[in-house]
Amino acid sequence: MPIQPLLQHPLAALRSQLGLTAAKYLDRLDDSHHALGYGRMAKRREKVSRWESGINAPDEPARYAMAHLHGIPPAAVSELGWPNFLLLAFPGDRPVLDSPWSPAGTVEAVAAIARGGSMDRRGFLISSGAALSGIAASWSSAVTALPLPLDAPGRRLDPDVMTRLEQRMDDLRHLDDVLSGSELLPAATEEYRLLNQLASRATCDSRVSRRLFSNLAEAARVCGFLHFDAGQHAQAQRFYITSLRASASAGDPEVGANTLNFMAIQTYTKGNPQDAVNLVRTAQDRVTGSTTPRVRALLHARAGRALSKTGDRKGCAKEFDAARDAFSRGTHDDDPAWAYSVTEGEIEMLAGSSALDLGDPRRALHSFTAAQQAEYSAAGHVRDSVLYLSRTARAHLELGNIDAACAAAADALRQNSSVNSARPSDALTDLRGQLAPHGSVRAVREFLAMGA
Repeated sequence: MPIQPLLQHPLAALRSQLGLTAAKYLDRLDDSHHALGYGRMAKRREKVSRWESGINAPDEPARYAMAHLHGIPPAAVSELGWPNFLLLAFPGDRPVLDSPWSPAGTVEAVAAIARGGSMDRRGFLISSGAALSGIAASWSSAVTALPLPLDAPGRRLDPDVMTRLEQRMDDLRHLDDVLSGSELLPAATEEYRLLNQLASRATCDSRVSRRLFSNLAEAARVCGFLHFDAGQHAQAQRFYITSLRASASAGDPEVGANTLNFMAIQTYTKGNPQDAVNLVRTAQDRVTGSTTPRVRALLHARAGRALSKTGDRKGCAKEFDAARDAFSRGTHDDDPAWAYSVTEGEIEMLAGSSALDLGDPRRALHSFTAAQQAEYSAAGHVRDSVLYLSRTARAHLELGNIDAACAAAADALRQNSSVNSARPSDALTDLRGQLAPHGSVRAVREFLAMGA
C-alpha cells in the first residue's frame, strides 16, 4: 500500500476514513442538520475545504449536526470546541479513550493497539485540552486501586518468567539510547504484542499481575516514544494513553508519571504547551510525596521545559532549581529501573533548551556547557546529543558567533549519520535554513556542503 500523506485536519481524516467527497459529506451533514430541527444547509462545494483549511469554522448548528452524525456527545461540542470534538469520532480510538479504567479495560485497550489497523495518517493528536486533562485525572484516580489477579484460561505466569520479561524491557530501554527509532520500533512492537498476549491469556497471582501490567505500561511508553520520534503523533498518543491504563492496573504511579513526562514532550511539541504543563502537574501531584528524589528531579525538569514553552520565565527557573536540588540528593535503592536516564547532563540540557526558547542564548550556552562538563555526550544518548548540539549551534548563531555555530552544527551532522531519527534530522534542516543567509562565511559554506 503506498504511503498516504498526513491529513492535518480531523474533518479531512474523518472524510477519508468514510470514503466521502466533500459534496457527499455535506449531503450527510445536511440530513443531520435537518433531523435536529435546524433546517436545510446551504451546500456550497467550497464550504468543507474552507473548514478544513481553517479559513472558516462551521456555525454552532453545523457543529451539533456533525456531532450527531458521528455519534459524539453534544456536550463535547462546547467543552472541547472546534475542531477538537471531532477527535472523539474515530472508532479505532474508542477502546483507548473510552474503556473502563480497570484491568479488563486495560486489556481491551492494549489489544486494540496490538491489532494495529489503519495507517497513522493524522498530523494531530487524538486527545487535547479538557479531554487530555480528563485522561490524566482518570489515571490519577484509578492508579490508587490495586488490580485484581488476572482470571483468564491459559498457562500460568510465574515470577521467574516475569523477571526475564522485565530484563528484556530494560534491554529495550538501553537500546533506545543508541539505536534509531526505525531500527528499534519493530522489536519494541513485538515485545508489546507478546505482553498483550500474556495479559489476555495467562493467569498469575496479584503480585505477578502487577508486575506484568507495569511492564506492559513501559512497553507501551517505549512504543509511544518511538512513534513520536518518527512523527506518528496519533499512534504515539494511543500508546501513551494505553500505558497510563496499564500503570493504573498495575497500581504503579511512578511508571505512569514517567509516561505523563513523555506525553508532555509530545504535547508541547505538537499541541498546546499549557496542556503539557497540566500533564506534568498531575504526575507531580500524584507521586511527589512517595517517589525518589531522582524521579522528582525528572518531573521538575520536565515542568520547567513545559513552562518555558508558555513563556513563564519565573516558573521555569523555579522548577529547574528544584530539579537540581532533588538530583543532588543522589540515587536510591528504590529508584525505578527507567530512572537511570535522569542525569545532571540531561537536566542542564533541558535547562539550556528552555533558556533558548525564552530568548536567552547566553544562559542557554552556560547550561549546555555544564551539561558537556557532566559528560552528557559520553553517556551514549546519540539521538539526544544531536538534538542538543543543534540547539547549541542555534544559541551561538543568535549571539552572532557563526564559526562556533558551524562547529557545533558540523559535529551534530556527523553524529546524526549514525541514527535515523526524525527529530534530530528536522532540527538540522531548520539549522541549515538559519545558517543559509550567512553563506558568504566560509564555515557556513563548508557546513552546507557537508549535508548537500
